[in-house]
Amino acid sequence: MEGKCREGCKARVVASKAVESNNYIISWFTEKDNHMMSTLNKVHLVRSHRIVTESKKVFNRDLGASNISTNQQMSLLKVQVRGMENIGCTSKDLYNWERELHAKLIRHDAELLKEHFLAERKKNDGFYFKMKEDSYVRLANCFWQNATSRRSYGYYEDVVVFDTMYNTNRYSMVFAPLIGLNNHGQAIVSACSFSVNETEDSFIWLFEEFKKAMLGSALKMIITDQDIAMAKTIVQSLLTTFHRKNSLTEFIVRFERALAHQHHKDLTADHIDHNEVLGTQLSTPMERQVREIYMREML
Repeated sequence: MEGKCREGCKARVVASKAVESNNYIISWFTEKDNHMMSTLNKVHLVRSHRIVTESKKVFNRDLGASNISTNQQMSLLKVQVRGMENIGCTSKDLYNWERELHAKLIRHDAELLKEHFLAERKKNDGFYFKMKEDSYVRLANCFWQNATSRRSYGYYEDVVVFDTMYNTNRYSMVFAPLIGLNNHGQAIVSACSFSVNETEDSFIWLFEEFKKAMLGSALKMIITDQDIAMAKTIVQSLLTTFHRKNSLTEFIVRFERALAHQHHKDLTADHIDHNEVLGTQLSTPMERQVREIYMREML
């Protein structure tokens, strides 16, 4: 329960602007009040002295996209401006601004998502996406695959795990990634989709879009066991940065950041394998052969 900031206080100042001189004239002033005035070290907490400026909004969006919490952002601002009293707003003000922004965007999520996908395809022709509406012109299914995922699937297409374990909460849409393994034993995401339900028609649509994205290449083997431990571990590790407040576009942007980190780990592992020689206990022909054939993680 919130407390009251003003209760029966008669203090009042009324000012009017003079047309001729362009100056302000005090027309009413009541000095008497029934509460203590704010001290200098607390005046920055008064509502009239707080504002979320445009620069702070940009700061909040950029750091939020990197999964830096509002409290952590306030700590960074404190260091930047040398004191909490110099920030100009409180963490609650930032939370309120985020809530208001999400409320404005909630009815336009599908449009913003499509704009995001079009921007990604403009940056790289290898980006593929497809969106499907229901009879009420609402987003029902969504499939996307970036160029790196398409290329990775071309190399490692033997087995793919498909699971619909993650629900976006706010939209009641199921998030279903197609996950495989590369030559380092690391998880790779071959494609992703959203769906409002888990019906046969939705899955048929998803796999048909996957075939189109891969130029007709069908899945060789797919594992769909809902209880498979590897799939749960992989997806949960990729979804640790998501929050129920995220819009669809924020969800996908953060997921793509997680994928970029994953791709960099793969690149690092390749670099190590190509530039470092793993030591062996015994210098036997078999050990040397194994070292040349298998990746470091497999030994």
